[in-house]
Amino acid sequence: MKILILDDDSRILEFLKRGLEAECHEVAIATSPHQGWQYFEEGRYDLVILDIFLGEANGLDFCRQLRIKQPMVPVLAMTAKDSPEIQQESRGAGANAYLPKPFSFDDLVATIEDLGGNPPPLDLSSLTGIPALAMSLMNCCLGLLFWSVIV
Repeated sequence: MKILILDDDSRILEFLKRGLEAECHEVAIATSPHQGWQYFEEGRYDLVILDIFLGEANGLDFCRQLRIKQPMVPVLAMTAKDSPEIQQESRGAGANAYLPKPFSFDDLVATIEDLGGNPPPLDLSSLTGIPALAMSLMNCCLGLLFWSVIV
C-alpha cells in the first residue's frame, strides 16, 4: 500500500515511516500541506495519515480539499489533543478513521488494514454545495462501474 503521512513532528514521521516500511508499505512523508499536495501531483496514494494540528496549518483543511480532489483515498486522522468535538470535526471533514495519540503501532496497523481492505463510506452530510453533489455523483458512478466489471 502506498501511504502519505502528513505531520509536523519529524520524530513521529520517521518512526511511522520505518515501522510501516517494515510492514511492506511504501511511505512518503510530508511536514506541511503544501508538501503533501506536491506528493499528490507526483503520483497516487492508497491512504493518507494526517495529524490534525500541523503548527499553523490544519490537517482537516487538507482532508476537506483531498475529499474534493481525491474522494476515494481513505484518510486516517490522528491528534494528541483528543476530544469528542475533535473526533466529530475530523469525521465532518471526511476522515474515514481517527486515532488519538499516543496509540499503539498494532492499533495503527489494524486501522490501516481496515481502511485498505474496505474503506468505510464517506459521510457527505457535512459537505455542502457543488463539491458535495459532484462527489456524490462520482461515488455513484464509481459504484456502478465497479459492479459492471464484476458482473
